[in-house]
Amino acid sequence: MLCVKVSGGWSRARVVDRQADAMGWDALVALDPRAALRWQHGVPRQQQAACGWNAVPALDAPGLLAWGAASQRSAEPWAQPWSKVPACDQGMQAKWGQRLRAVDVRLRLIYNPMPAARDARVRARARRSNEYGPRFDAAAAVAASLYVPGAGPLAFSFAGQRYTPPSSPLVFFDFRYEPVRAAIQPTDSARLGLRWQNARRLNRASHLPWGRARVLDGALTDMPYVDYPGPVKPLPEPPPDPSILDTYMIANTVNLVVLPSRTPIEAKNVRIGLDADSFSWTFSADIFTKAALDLVAPDEVGDNTEIELDINGWKWVVMVEGYSRQLKFPTEAYSIKGATRTQLLAGPYAPLRTGLNAAPITALQAATEQLLYTGFTLVWNAGTVGPADWTFPAGALSYQSQTAMQVIARIAETVGAVVRPARAADELEVRPRYPVPPWEWGQVDAPIDRIIPPAMMTALGGEWTPGPAWNACYVSGTSHGVSMLVRRAGTAGDNPAPDVFDDWITGEEANRARGVHELSKGGNTEIVAVSIPLFPFGDDHGVGLVLPAQLCRVPEETGPWVGLCLAVEITAAGTGASRVDQQLKLERHF
Repeated sequence: MLCVKVSGGWSRARVVDRQADAMGWDALVALDPRAALRWQHGVPRQQQAACGWNAVPALDAPGLLAWGAASQRSAEPWAQPWSKVPACDQGMQAKWGQRLRAVDVRLRLIYNPMPAARDARVRARARRSNEYGPRFDAAAAVAASLYVPGAGPLAFSFAGQRYTPPSSPLVFFDFRYEPVRAAIQPTDSARLGLRWQNARRLNRASHLPWGRARVLDGALTDMPYVDYPGPVKPLPEPPPDPSILDTYMIANTVNLVVLPSRTPIEAKNVRIGLDADSFSWTFSADIFTKAALDLVAPDEVGDNTEIELDINGWKWVVMVEGYSRQLKFPTEAYSIKGATRTQLLAGPYAPLRTGLNAAPITALQAATEQLLYTGFTLVWNAGTVGPADWTFPAGALSYQSQTAMQVIARIAETVGAVVRPARAADELEVRPRYPVPPWEWGQVDAPIDRIIPPAMMTALGGEWTPGPAWNACYVSGTSHGVSMLVRRAGTAGDNPAPDVFDDWITGEEANRARGVHELSKGGNTEIVAVSIPLFPFGDDHGVGLVLPAQLCRVPEETGPWVGLCLAVEITAAGTGASRVDQQLKLERHF
């Protein structure tokens, strides 16, 4: 029936048929949804096909079992190694694995200071992981990582737009700070190290069987060393031996003149002396007439008159500082007293000063600066005679309301030195009180300055005083400098002297010099009083003038000994060719 309709439709078309055909074609449009539905019905078939494909993994599952159930030929070489894999993995998760050696564990802990959580059991080994790292500053870490909002409102900006929270926001902000957990750092290692170092330094001398070398060993050879860059000190020339005679004939001369006119003045009972703790010679004399007193008395302004004293060719320039008179009929008596010109650097003549060094300065420079524009010069042979020079750091040399002489004397006292004035020149000399320690006075190279034979002594006396034999001394600065234990070589240092603390001990050289000075004062001593004639100046056959801080050898019959001159006083009784005596105080150590 379908073929008849198709052939008839195409054979003779009519208008009506065309319309019908058009309607037929239009009907085909209605059939198209049904055809589309037919295509839609194919979807369930596709789902079934997808279900079929989903069943493929079920077929693969036996394949996994097939790997496990391999034939014996393939299982023998492969099944055994693969069966141990889970056991090895379990060991790695529990305790780093069984095949790791102990040395590997230590290396792992050193290079991994922050182990994972599963390594909690060995975390105690990593507590000293930051032993040598920089010190952790918690305050600096908080300041660098923690944000502290100000007093105003906190505004957020998201994608370039300011964020305004609604009345019921969906996002809530929670600001919390978790501090950084720094690794443990030890704090007592440095202290323990210093304690051990001190013990080794104290016992280091016991390993030297030949004893500790002295600082002056290389200096007393008078020969330059090729590998020695320091200064070479010449050998001290021994003093000439005085001539021992049966009789000594000395024509003493005592002259006193006023400067600059050089008017002579008759005087008697002339005394002039110096001790180790003074910085000027003291003078006193008796004059006969009021006219002589008018020549030397200070004027109305207070200017001092200078006089020149000449005793056997030894000259002193003295300022007259005061006088006294006694009038009793029918006699009259006048006396004058004074000191050498170095007294001008002290009170009441010198002004008071206050100073503080703004830059590092040496002790020699500081002492020389005090004499600037005064006309006086300073003699300080730090490389030969001593004492050693040292440096004051900035702000260490501080003094207030002190004269120039007080500052210089304080610098010298810091290292156990004395200030010895010149007799007739504007000159000061800083030298150690003890040129060498007393236990070295008997050595061949001891710097002996004078030899006093007993045959020249007119009087001899002594006073023995016991004292502790100190062999160690603790010397330290206060705000600057270092601390040092000065110990006598060859001793255990078990009898220490009182500790010394000084603000101006700011260098190791000063510590050592002061420590040797304190040790030199200990032991049994005798203060020997000796009177000898004052031989003329330039006479090589006599003793000459003995000054403080000079070593003198006394060759007694019972045995020679060495003493340190502490004071000297020269007396001239009478007028003209009077008797002149030189009275010395010598410190003798046993």
